[in-house]
Amino acid sequence: MSESLGNKIKRLRKELKMTQTELAGKEMTKSMISQIENNTAMPSMKNLQHLAEKLGKSPSYFLDNTLEYSNIMIDEIRNNMKKAANLFEQRKYEESFHILDEIGKNYNIDRESRLYADYLSKYGECCIELNRLKESEEKLNEAITIYKNHYLYIDAAKTYLLLIGVPWNEFNYVRCLEILEEANKVYDYSINQDYSFEIESLYLRAIINAGLDNLVESMKATEEALEISKRTKIYYRSDELYKIMAVFNAFMDNFEHFDEYLMKAMQFATFTENQITLSSIESIIGKFKNQSGDPGEAIVHLQKSLQISDITAPHTYSELAKSYYMLGDYYKAIDSVKQIVYPIFTPFKYDYLMIWSAKIYEGLSLMNLGSYFEGIEALKYGIEKMEVIKESKTLALAYRSLSEVYSKTGNFEEAFTALKRGNEIEEIAKNKNIYY
Repeated sequence: MSESLGNKIKRLRKELKMTQTELAGKEMTKSMISQIENNTAMPSMKNLQHLAEKLGKSPSYFLDNTLEYSNIMIDEIRNNMKKAANLFEQRKYEESFHILDEIGKNYNIDRESRLYADYLSKYGECCIELNRLKESEEKLNEAITIYKNHYLYIDAAKTYLLLIGVPWNEFNYVRCLEILEEANKVYDYSINQDYSFEIESLYLRAIINAGLDNLVESMKATEEALEISKRTKIYYRSDELYKIMAVFNAFMDNFEHFDEYLMKAMQFATFTENQITLSSIESIIGKFKNQSGDPGEAIVHLQKSLQISDITAPHTYSELAKSYYMLGDYYKAIDSVKQIVYPIFTPFKYDYLMIWSAKIYEGLSLMNLGSYFEGIEALKYGIEKMEVIKESKTLALAYRSLSEVYSKTGNFEEAFTALKRGNEIEEIAKNKNIYY
């Protein structure tokens, strides 16, 4: 018969001529040690590590042939993973990563098990948000292999989707689309159907195609995802899907159903208490109020966006800078730009351009306050960031704005060069159907 964990601890303690109080130290109590030795309580993993260190053994020594303890250990791992997942949902990525990292250090998980694949999948997803892309790719691919070995094709396909975050960070939407196709091939091996996966896949197809400036395909994918939601009554991502319908139609100058789609997005976001989407919707309304020449009304919606959630704040402060610039309140425009905290993980292309477009209004505001050279530096920095994406209407505007500031300084040669470059980019964007 195998020796119980409590008996092992008691035997080793006596061999070392150690009292229960001495073994407990500052981390535990004598009463806890007594209960463990009498097999009426089980130590947590943290306490087991303490005991193992005091008794000169490794934690694994106490786990041998201890099925009961193994089950408790698995429960601890799952509970900690649940805590990490909750923090991840709150976008507290550093805190989530810390818990996941501690799991890897403190627990010896069976590396062929589904539990280990679940751990790797969440760890890899967290790494993406922290821009640890190489590490993320390694963990996610390892998780996919384990899932496939267990014929868990839906889990493997879902993890495949997470791999999109790696090329996403480099605006490589062609590779993103390839990974999406690979994920769908894995999903097809499953004998079961997962409508949430299918909706997520179509949602990503819509976003990726938009990144490729193919809004027609993007709209088709969005409509297909919404059709599945209506048919199955699984309203996963419905708020985001209707938001996409509103924004992408607006980019194509089709405002016929803009308000209707935004209202539906708001209804679903309210029902699911999705504060991020609600904040984003208010920010979008503010953006298009600016576009229609109503910056005062735009500010109302943009400030409401900030009150709801600070997640979309970079986009919102950028649009606020534009609003205040349009109203001639240049100090507030500059102050809005100063409030922007640029994200670690690269956002979607349009979001990225929207955030960095703040430098346009900072530069123009500085020009109007007589700080021409500071305005030039702000615009040049914004242009440097925007040129990562190559041609866009936003980049063309930045160059034309730079030309305007150069003209104010009397540097007409640089002004002409910047204006020419802006017009060239505008023409390319027009020919390629680039919408932002």
